[in-house]
Amino acid sequence: MLRKILLILLFPIIVNSQQIDCSLLKVTEVIIDNTNMTFDIAIYNGDSIGMSYPFVAYTINSIGDTIQQGNLNLFGAPGLDTTLYNYSITNAISSIYPLSIYFVYGMNSDTCILSYHPSCDSVIVNFDSLSTVNTTQLLHINIQTLDLGNSGFGYGGFILLNTLGDTIAQENINTAGNVFGLMSNNIENRILELNQNLSFPFYGNLHLVTGLFAGNASTSCIYMFNINNAPTNIEQLKNHKKIEKKIDILGRETYKTNYPLFYTFDDGTVEKRIIIQ
Repeated sequence: MLRKILLILLFPIIVNSQQIDCSLLKVTEVIIDNTNMTFDIAIYNGDSIGMSYPFVAYTINSIGDTIQQGNLNLFGAPGLDTTLYNYSITNAISSIYPLSIYFVYGMNSDTCILSYHPSCDSVIVNFDSLSTVNTTQLLHINIQTLDLGNSGFGYGGFILLNTLGDTIAQENINTAGNVFGLMSNNIENRILELNQNLSFPFYGNLHLVTGLFAGNASTSCIYMFNINNAPTNIEQLKNHKKIEKKIDILGRETYKTNYPLFYTFDDGTVEKRIIIQ
């Protein structure tokens, strides 16, 4: 009788299942237990519609190794809720982030590729303003970091995509404030150069890409990035902003020439320059 009741309760989830917006799925936690040889993945479904036959087919680490494989073990998962997926592993594994998690659901085995990095929740992003320099439109975002531990997103930068997956804006190595990655417990301004004009309201996803400025680029975190109304503070950047200091790649204040330096200005912006003499 209990089995019959359970199937009846799950049946509405199955029949109402539909194409899920992958951007509404978020991996909230990954627990690797090499003592008990288990691999647990918690996934939040931000859609109000439930999913039928969900499971994690496999997980790949940042160097391309498959560290987990799984089969169907649930009939359904509700919407607006977090579901834990538990799998056994045959060998002890180490996590090399970010992880790419291949999440499968539905009778047609639709797949969402989800990214997970344990420090993603320690990075807070907010829209700041739009500005123009000549004909180039720039998107300014505020970044606040908490304790990142040993996960500083090496050589990381930001890329903005719309809901169709088109690249709308991205950081440029020539204007990036810090090409070496994010620092813990820090507040900074990042500047993205737009590839096309924004239409409002704008709905998209901001990707934090490890290795954007060096190495193998891979998305570590994805943040919903919406601008509801056309901002009123679009303005021409002022040419008379004041230089506060010049630092080298090690953070030392210096006034060298023929050497890449980072210029910090009184408006909070940072520019990378090389003065040739």
